[in-house]
Amino acid sequence: MKLSGISKIIFSCVAVFGLSAVFFSNPVTVLAEEEQEFFKEISDAAELADIANDPQGNYRLTQDIYLDKESWKPIPFSGKLEGDGFTIYNMNVTCVDQNKRVTRDGNLKQYDTEFAGLFSVMENAEVNNLNIKGAFVDISDRSHCFAAILAGYSDNSKVKGCCVEGRVHLVNSGINAGVAGIAGWGTGIFEECAADVELVFEDRYTSGKCEQFLGGILSCGIAEIKNCDVRINGYDSCHGYVHNGGIVGMFYLCGTRYRGNCISGCNVEGQISFFEDNTDRRAYCKPFAGEPLTTPRKIKSNTSQFECNETKDYSKVLSPEKCDKPDYENTVIPPDCTKPGYTTHKCRGCGYCWTDDYTHPRHEAGEWVVVSQSDFEKEGLEKQYCSKCGVLMNEKTTPIRQPRSEEKGSSVIIWITVISGILAAVSAISFAIVLANKRKRTA
Repeated sequence: MKLSGISKIIFSCVAVFGLSAVFFSNPVTVLAEEEQEFFKEISDAAELADIANDPQGNYRLTQDIYLDKESWKPIPFSGKLEGDGFTIYNMNVTCVDQNKRVTRDGNLKQYDTEFAGLFSVMENAEVNNLNIKGAFVDISDRSHCFAAILAGYSDNSKVKGCCVEGRVHLVNSGINAGVAGIAGWGTGIFEECAADVELVFEDRYTSGKCEQFLGGILSCGIAEIKNCDVRINGYDSCHGYVHNGGIVGMFYLCGTRYRGNCISGCNVEGQISFFEDNTDRRAYCKPFAGEPLTTPRKIKSNTSQFECNETKDYSKVLSPEKCDKPDYENTVIPPDCTKPGYTTHKCRGCGYCWTDDYTHPRHEAGEWVVVSQSDFEKEGLEKQYCSKCGVLMNEKTTPIRQPRSEEKGSSVIIWITVISGILAAVSAISFAIVLANKRKRTA
């Protein structure tokens, strides 16, 4: 079949297109694979602290991390952290980071503010399935300050499936300040998270009235807070304006452009004890949003068993410790094969108690068991099992047996005897043959 000129051109184009599809299909696949996100693995405290050298990177925990009561320096973070269900234990924060951000109060007045937590500042970040247990964020600060276990400040960040357990204490001499379980001030999405926290705020600002915020998830800001579980034990001693909530202290846009605003499917258990030493009293304290200056788009399907305990006695700072001179009994619970150990501290007088100093789970090595004996031809095998749960901990081979010196001597004697016998037999046979041949010739 002959093709016209136009037909030849069309046929050539189709052929070239087909060949191009064949040759370039594999490179496209390779390119797609190369575009997959790279996660740097974190397996110990040093690698966790190294996030500070690349705060925009992607990270993944590969095992539980024990910080062993070392003072943690808060890190600004704007990357992605995948916890994969692992836990950071014994995080102790006693200082703020110097990366300040502007926060605002209910009147949109601005403050240059300091922050404390695992992360000081969390901006456009994502944290998933991370647990923090046995944390103590203990800050005494003269500036405006927000402290929380995960981050002091959150801007447009997403936190999902994260659980925090510990204490956050702030003694503050600034005006705009607050404490929270997960994030201090800001915006973001907090979904399917849990906070079991003791929150303590002490106001020492003497030149006027402070703006104080306290919340189980977020102390002040606007966010999408969905399906979160909070257990809160809060104490607030304030000579300014109080904003306390089981989920959020003050739910407010605060001059930001963030539009996500809901509190739904959450559960709150616990109490907040406070005083507001202020003639111009506001005294906001509620189970979900202490003061909603911005009405949540939806606040529904939430449940609570929450107590608001206000006192008019301003002479004594409120604290979970009820005794003037607490007397603590310390009980060390050793680890077992799969669960970490820990230490509980309980006051003999008032019963106040907390837990810290988590230790690695560990097996207890039993005696070595001989599986097979070594001999002169093959190695032997021995195994060591945990005496508690029976899991295999170690195994080793035993070397091929070597003959002892007397055995070596006996072997030599035997071989000499055998060889001598063979030589004697050969000689006898040779002699017999020679003798037989001689007789033949004589005959």
